[in-house]
Amino acid sequence: MTRPLVSVIIPNYNYAQFLKQRIESVLNQTYTDIEVIILDDFSTDDSKNVIEQYRNDSRVKHIIYNSTNSGSTFKQWQKGFSLANGEFIWIAEADDYADRFLLEKLIDIMADEKQIIVGFVNSYWVLPDRTFINEDYTIPENKRIYDGRSFVREHLLKENYIYNASMAVFRKEAIPNISNEYTKFRSCGDKLFWKSLAQQGKVLYVCEPLNYFRIHNAKVTTNSIANGLLFHEEKKFFYMNVKDGYINDDNLLDVVLYFLRYIENVKAGFLTRSTYINCKILWDKELHRTLFSNMCTKFQYSYWKLKAFLEDTVGKVKTKQ
Repeated sequence: MTRPLVSVIIPNYNYAQFLKQRIESVLNQTYTDIEVIILDDFSTDDSKNVIEQYRNDSRVKHIIYNSTNSGSTFKQWQKGFSLANGEFIWIAEADDYADRFLLEKLIDIMADEKQIIVGFVNSYWVLPDRTFINEDYTIPENKRIYDGRSFVREHLLKENYIYNASMAVFRKEAIPNISNEYTKFRSCGDKLFWKSLAQQGKVLYVCEPLNYFRIHNAKVTTNSIANGLLFHEEKKFFYMNVKDGYINDDNLLDVVLYFLRYIENVKAGFLTRSTYINCKILWDKELHRTLFSNMCTKFQYSYWKLKAFLEDTVGKVKTKQ
């Protein structure tokens, strides 16, 4: 039986020091039905010399060098999508690397379960001095399949459960149903992207740590926390989820408090005083709006409950008369 082709997109910008390990970990996958697309976003380091070593590998179908920097990881993703011929797509970020069984473990399930739109694995977090598994993303069973909308509600409103594109594979046929809105974000576009995919079907989580997520100071997420961009974009994402019905009176306060705690947790290690105050005010305003709204709701509820009680009491009195 013919196995589905996987298009592996490797977007790179100045990650020459990690690039060889990344490309080798893609080419050494036990699942061999792949095509590789390498996209360099005008790197100024030694990336080109590393990439050119793979020019003659038959699995490498495209190598493209931008003449100027695009300014957006997500624009590079879109370029890769337009070149991809596979049924599935894996965005293998240039600074990460993978266990050789990553694709096999995901595709073996997704090829049979047509309703699964996106599948992802657990990750090792790779720091300069240690490698570990973040237990916050570990589940008791080996795999779990979620209804897509339930996954959004449980795992994308606060933290991003698919926090690293390298850990996920998704169906190419789902891309035309996604708005380009995610490309307007610099930090939280991936959250909106995964949400847009998940809503189209089911989500698979294989809890085996088959991805190696590298954490360093040059990472976009690290920088977006430090300059406060992440918290401003999360606010936009928050309003989108309110509009789409994922955030309502039942969970609104919980989501707002999550981001206020997040700001406090990163205050010492990442934020300048002015950035901290700016982000705190941004989410404090939402907290005050939420508390005021809840107070009004409770007052309104109490008013109508009292009104109904009085009407019922008066009605009973009249009946007795």
